[in-house]
Amino acid sequence: MQNILLVDDDPCLRSLVAKVLARPHRTVDVATHGEEAIERIAERKPHLIITDVVMPRMNGWSFVRRLRAQPSTAFIPVIFMTALDDPKFRLRGFRIGADDFIAKPIDFDELERRVESVFFRSHADRGGAGLSGDLSQFGLATPLTILELERKTGVLSVDRPPNHALLVVKEGRVVHAELGDRGPCDVLDCLCVTLAWGTGRFSFTEQAVNVKDAAADIQPTTALLLDASRKLDELAD
Repeated sequence: MQNILLVDDDPCLRSLVAKVLARPHRTVDVATHGEEAIERIAERKPHLIITDVVMPRMNGWSFVRRLRAQPSTAFIPVIFMTALDDPKFRLRGFRIGADDFIAKPIDFDELERRVESVFFRSHADRGGAGLSGDLSQFGLATPLTILELERKTGVLSVDRPPNHALLVVKEGRVVHAELGDRGPCDVLDCLCVTLAWGTGRFSFTEQAVNVKDAAADIQPTTALLLDASRKLDELAD
């Protein structure tokens, strides 16, 4: 179960974001400022903190400095969610120890992607220039979304014995797919198959790729995933 602590002094925004982020596998606790957040953490340590910067009593900068100074809270991931959308404030946030930064007004789809990205980076296995994980913990859509956000280039290998798939990613977009003994196949068709795999492993290796784009207008990965989800829903009806 994922637990998020949301810290913001705006009650309307706090309530809305908490509702948007709630999931069957996720709980969202709330606090109105840094001091109250520290009390909440003492009661239940969160897996992720999303915090505003401009707040009464203890602002976000001071709050995160306090977290990073304590061994028990030093490694809790933090996303700053603030109207201070200037590069100097972003740099300050990352220097303090933030894992990500999202500007207000909030794009809730973007916020969800960044939350999943932080959880993914916290739990996926990393080694060298690659990453790997278990499909039972992360559906294939999660690593694909992360690769798009980080504009990675390389090869994503997906295994659910005796099945196997390869997805070639160029600057975050899937440009080529191979499915087991079938060899090269349509990217959308391959995604429809692999997204349904509830078990198995994935492994991404960052490397140069020689595969040429099949078309100049390759879809963004998020759009491709939506198309695959719609196609799977149609097949299920």
